[in-house]
Amino acid sequence: MKIKLLGTALALGLVSTTASAVGTIGSANADWQIYSWQNWTYEFSDVDDNTALTASDRKQQRIRNNASHLGFRGSVETGLSMGGQAVKTNFQCEQFLNFGHGAGDVWCNRNSKISLSGAFGEIMWGNWLSPYNEVVAGWVDPYWDADFTSHTALMGTINSGDYANSGFAGENPGSGGAIGANGFNKRQSGLVQYWSPSLNGLHFRVATTNGGQGDTEVLDSTGSNKKLDPRMYEGGISYTTNLASGDNIWLAATYSKHDEWAAVDFACSDSDDTGYRLAGKFTHQWGGGASTAIAAMWENIEYDWEDCTTTNATFVSVADGGNDLDLEKDTWLVSFTHAFGNGWDVRGMYMDADEFDCSTGCTTEDDTDATAYSGGIGYTTPGGTMFAVKYAHVDNEDNSRYDTGIYPAGGGTIANGADSSVWAFSITAGF
Repeated sequence: MKIKLLGTALALGLVSTTASAVGTIGSANADWQIYSWQNWTYEFSDVDDNTALTASDRKQQRIRNNASHLGFRGSVETGLSMGGQAVKTNFQCEQFLNFGHGAGDVWCNRNSKISLSGAFGEIMWGNWLSPYNEVVAGWVDPYWDADFTSHTALMGTINSGDYANSGFAGENPGSGGAIGANGFNKRQSGLVQYWSPSLNGLHFRVATTNGGQGDTEVLDSTGSNKKLDPRMYEGGISYTTNLASGDNIWLAATYSKHDEWAAVDFACSDSDDTGYRLAGKFTHQWGGGASTAIAAMWENIEYDWEDCTTTNATFVSVADGGNDLDLEKDTWLVSFTHAFGNGWDVRGMYMDADEFDCSTGCTTEDDTDATAYSGGIGYTTPGGTMFAVKYAHVDNEDNSRYDTGIYPAGGGTIANGADSSVWAFSITAGF
């Protein structure tokens, strides 16, 4: 009995000592915040002539969370300084809110990080939107790149705006198994990223993956066994300035390269996919809170694969091109937002995706283009809650199958030539 009591006392002492030691790492001076953004829609979706879906699936009513999230973030001074500013350690854990989904929802599945910041800027690693999309999306997308009106319907991919096809779900090579999973609209896990401080209105970001994104060996179409080391390299630069008139000009450029990324999914000896974006926005202030903003963006994406053994035959057949793929596509976007100064606003966007320019690997280039447009009218209350009615439509040619943006009308299953549309009521508020 004495031995048991002695053991218990030692265990309690060890726990107490451990707790005390751990406590010395923390700081009572840490700055913590709980935050949330809610952006829910009640939607009516319709997909015309979609043979990939049953008749009952072509028209639906649905409720979507549209990037609604809850997060926790904090920062604490390290006690070090650089350039006359304190160096801070920062932490953020953010997750999507999918009411009722249960076990599929996990912590820190959205923008989450550990970082150091100071006069030098900020360097972080974790799970975060990559610079290629994040540097431009909030500026050119009237509804914040957060719902079915998103520019991801036609940009950053060669097929659908669905998570599983645009690159959001296919964060890492080997997780998607389709061309779209190698898209460019990524929230990337294992990301190391640097954000610069403001340099007289100039900002830039650079990022890369940590090298643990599916390191593997594959047998390519020649029968050779090759070890792949997929990496993603991205960067973005932006400049904003306020004119003497009160107007604002914003310009940006972003770049993305996926080295051997698709090769893991399609058992290629090599793959080199790249994306470029140029964007600009002009905002004019009319006075009395009224303003008009006009934005534009151009994108070029290219897929270059060699000696592949598998592929998504809906879009390309590598066997037709000697097991290679060389595909390029341009897409344009124009958008506007007009605020009347009394809480009311109107917003809209138009996009045009050109036909594929494919030198090898495509079953066809003809009629692979599409157009899309979206718009809405909204009212923001004095307390900051926004109510809106929105609409989006995608018009596909015979050999294209794009869909509306995030959470698309076709649910990621849409036939070539089918057109999709969604209209919705939305409530948006921050907490």
